[in-house]
Formats: sequence, C-alpha cells, structure tokens
Amino acid sequence: MKILSITPTYFPEVGGIESLVRELATRVSRGGTQVDVAHVSANHAAFSVSEMDGVMVYRVPITGNRLVGYARGLGRLAAGYDLLHVHDPQLMVLTANIVLQCRGVPAVLSPHGGFHHTGQHQAFKWLHERFLMRTLLRHYRKVLPGSDSDMTYFARFSDNIAKNEPGINFAKFQSGRTAGTPDPTRWIYWGRWSRNKRIDAVIDTVAMARDNGIAIDLLIAGPDFDKLGESLQARIDSLQLGGSVKMHPYIEDAALMQELQQRTVFITGSEYEGFGIGIVEAMAAGKIVVCRDIAPINGFVDKSETGFFLDFDKGPKDLATVREIAGLAPSRCDAMSDAAQRKAKRYDWESVALRFADHYAKALSGQGQSGALRAR
Repeated sequence: MKILSITPTYFPEVGGIESLVRELATRVSRGGTQVDVAHVSANHAAFSVSEMDGVMVYRVPITGNRLVGYARGLGRLAAGYDLLHVHDPQLMVLTANIVLQCRGVPAVLSPHGGFHHTGQHQAFKWLHERFLMRTLLRHYRKVLPGSDSDMTYFARFSDNIAKNEPGINFAKFQSGRTAGTPDPTRWIYWGRWSRNKRIDAVIDTVAMARDNGIAIDLLIAGPDFDKLGESLQARIDSLQLGGSVKMHPYIEDAALMQELQQRTVFITGSEYEGFGIGIVEAMAAGKIVVCRDIAPINGFVDKSETGFFLDFDKGPKDLATVREIAGLAPSRCDAMSDAAQRKAKRYDWESVALRFADHYAKALSGQGQSGALRAR
C-alpha cells in the first residue's frame, strides 16, 4: 500500500507541518505500507527526487506562487499511489491541483488550522469560504483538523470530519530537560522566524523586563522563514539588548538539546497557531511555557502549573507576570517542568501515528480496499 503526503513545506525547513509529515512518513512506513513525500512549492526550480530518512521525497515545482499556480507533474506522480494525505492550510494551490489532476486517487486532508486565525485579507477569505470551501472539502474522504477550535471551524463546511491531533517525538526531547539548578531568567524561543510568531514582541518583553530591573537571557533560534533576521537584530541593537538577546539562525538537533539543558523557559509571542507543536515539544523538554492566552495553545498550558500567559503589550499585568516567572524558586521550576512533561506525553507519536494509520485504512476502505495499517 502506497501513501503520498503532499505538503507545501518540508525539511530542511523546520516547523509543525514539516515535523508532522516527516514523522508520519517514517513511522507509518512498515512492511507492506510505504509513505512518500511530495514537497510542492514555487521555490523549486525543477522536479527532483531524493531520499531522506529512508523516505522518497519529490520536490514538485509550482508555476505561479504559493496560493495560485499549476504543479506540473503532480497528477502523474499521484497516480502511482493508493492514498493521498494533503497538508493544505490555505485550501488553495495544493487542493486545487489535487482536484484538477488527482481525481482518481482517494485523499484525506490535514488543514493545519486553515487561514482563519488572522484578520488579513478578510474580503478574499469571505469569498473563499462562501463559494469554494465546501466544494473543495467534498473532494476529501476525511478532513482531520488538529484541535478543538479548528474542529469547530471546519465543521461549518464539512460533515466528514474528525479531530486528529498531531504528535511529537517525546523521547527525543527528554534530553533537553534543564541540567543542574533551573534558572527561570534563561529563556529560549526556537522555531521558524515568521511574522505570526511575533518574535519582535518577545524582544520587547525582554526590554521591558530590563527596564524594570529584571535581567533575562534570551536565545532566539530557528530558520529565518520570513527573512526577519536583519529587522530583529536591528530591534535588539536599538533597544541595547546585545548582552541579553542572542540570535541563532539555525540550530542542529544535538546543539538544540544542549541549549535546552541550559534554559528553563520557552517563550513565543505567536498570534495564531494551527496546533502549536513547538509548544508541546518545549513541554516535552520540561520547559515552562510563556505564550498568549489563545486557542488552541491555551489548551496545553495550565496557568501557573505548566506555564504563564502574556498579552505582550508591555503593560503592568505582563510586568507582574514576568517578575513572577523570574522569581520562581528551583523547586517550583522542577514541579512545573514535571507537569509540562506529563501533559506533553499524551501527544507522543507512538500513539498518535496509530490514529493517523486508522484514518488511512478507513479512507481506503471506502474504495473497497482492505488491509490493516500499522504504525511503528
């Protein structure tokens, strides 16, 4: 049985979609089941094939852009598979090409939060929801939103829907647990540098703390997805935070684990998340999480038990919270770290991959095909 995961982004880019697609490909592939990856992007100059982690990865170029364009060759590639797993937050170029080129192959969809989390392009989104959303979703045998909030949203447009939360490599992040005495003034953000993550707001929070006598040491690590590095560094320099905030544009797994061992708090200013895998990974590493009180990420963080919420407005409420965080006793840090890891354990891929495999099997059974899928 052959399954093709079709995604707009993939390793070496780093983020929630990349992590989910990579983990599923390696964990579900076994015995008679093979999962390959088609990375479809306007950034590819030409069609290419490579092997990563034992998984065949096809780079399929788009003529156009990431929202509107033609993915030449996608139909021929998909024709060799029994099932497609499409990862399409925008429900635009990928789904359009699936409908146009791959009608004969059953498919399931992971919408990864969709596009409804921001207020940008409201007129266009209204038109898309009103005239296209239901039609596009009908192509899929199952729509698999990853959170309660996204389940509620997509249930407005499809009855063929089931919540299926993504997973994390829980074992991998165990080595990132803080070594020695925890220091709640040592913070880290890791993940893609994109505008929605509001890393600028995190930097401003460190400046607010400094201006009020609280010394925070912050590391910002990850790939510069939206080319924000120069502007973020300029902000650090203008606020005279060179001794407090360091930037690392990419960090390998081994080095990341070493850094995590020296950090106690994970912070993100993200304004929207389809799921929030980075936050759950941080919790698996025993980090105390600081984030906004927004769905779905506030479903992971229990205030004062596994983390804290900020408004990122530099107001007195945020200052009081930062002061509380910085003053946490080592024993309280350890207790919160333990609680974070317990919460993260439920998202371990060992169990999550089985749920995805079950959805694959059910989607194929609608074709009159049978066969049990098993995850590693």
